[in-house]
Amino acid sequence: MLGFRPAIWFGGDSASYLSTALRHAPGASRLSGYGLLLLMLRPFHSFAVVTALQHLMGLALAVMIYAVLRRYRLPGWGATLAATPVLFSAYQIQLEHEILPSASFGMLVMAAVTLRLWWRDERPPWADATAGVLLAISATFWPVGLPLLVLFLAYLAARRIGWRALTATAAAAAVPLIGYLAWFDHTYHRVAFSNSDGIYLWSRTMTFADCAVIKPPASEAGLCPRQPGGQRPAASTFIWASNSPLNNLPGKKFSPAKNSLALNFALRAIAAQPGGYLAAVLHDASLAFTWNIANHPSALTTRRYEFAYATQHWIAPGYVIVPGHTVASDQLAYGGVTSTRAVAPFAGWMRAYQRVAYLRGTLLALVLLTGLGGIARAWRGTRRDEVGRGGPGLFPWLASVALLLVPVMTADYSERYVLIATPVACLAAGLAFARVPTAIPAEPAPVAHEDRGNLAVPTTQS
Repeated sequence: MLGFRPAIWFGGDSASYLSTALRHAPGASRLSGYGLLLLMLRPFHSFAVVTALQHLMGLALAVMIYAVLRRYRLPGWGATLAATPVLFSAYQIQLEHEILPSASFGMLVMAAVTLRLWWRDERPPWADATAGVLLAISATFWPVGLPLLVLFLAYLAARRIGWRALTATAAAAAVPLIGYLAWFDHTYHRVAFSNSDGIYLWSRTMTFADCAVIKPPASEAGLCPRQPGGQRPAASTFIWASNSPLNNLPGKKFSPAKNSLALNFALRAIAAQPGGYLAAVLHDASLAFTWNIANHPSALTTRRYEFAYATQHWIAPGYVIVPGHTVASDQLAYGGVTSTRAVAPFAGWMRAYQRVAYLRGTLLALVLLTGLGGIARAWRGTRRDEVGRGGPGLFPWLASVALLLVPVMTADYSERYVLIATPVACLAAGLAFARVPTAIPAEPAPVAHEDRGNLAVPTTQS
């Protein structure tokens, strides 16, 4: 916070959320729950307040990891080790300093996981319902929150918490989702979360789609990739490039009609080329585990997560958000500044620190394997344990895998998504060493009594 004042601006993403805070309208291309958080903080008229809160959220992530692991009787050094990537990764720290929903989304997910795991015996009836609400709120910050909520409900059903508790959790979680849908409908007269889900899925298929195989109808033919084969750019570039096939269709880029056509094309492509889709997903998922951070979707995009480029304008200050309002005017209206200022020597320290202090992708793979090993070991355990088969690390491990896979299944890979998945992955790895019962104690042998007058003598039965 001393080195890069007052915050780091992430191009059009930050501009979209800020527009929501100023105009109280959801974005068409992005979920805008984070914009509502910015709206709540608007009276402070300070981006520094936003980043301070987000850094506190990052600290809260580490505290929750440590507290849960200590509750499961890990030693202090073990719980500290699991929280270390969250506390000290330079990329995690920068993500907290961006005007982005990543820090708040991650905290909501971790809070939900903590509520599920905190009680090792009988948990209060409100705990799972509150966790469901937190995941539902996270789904308004980032679309991946919705699959996480579905996964959580499936997990609770598998744990046999009872239909009343499961129904109450689902009903409570539906409230923020319905509220967001109503807000979007009020603005755009369409019940949806965005006008972009089909477009992002379409971009996913652009790395392998072959229209000679797909044979789309004439209404969708304009969405075919220009390159018939060979090496193609990353999936997300097909949305934002100036020669995007989306520009072949009339109307705004994120219009309901264009979104619907893109969704239909994407589903056709996946059905016609399932092998190509699987190969694309596995390739992009593997980028999370490389030793060096992959330059994907481009080296330019990767630089946005580096302190060395924090002062660069990734979107022109004069870019018009709505008629009469530019990026710069919105920044002035909300926080009174239009750029990020690097202040020596603190900025230099953080730039040097980021070159070495972060969790390598190969180490993240080891973290996930550790969590998986704990689940396999606990699977033979007793169902009397409060989290059943798979041990306490099962849900956080599944959540971390979902956070890594869902983005590349529905859009594209980004280093940001890996950073969001890391805290729950570290928690799952720590829980692999949790001290929980692993076997049901044998029942004591029944005892029969012989009546010898007035004296009952116990005799064991074979």
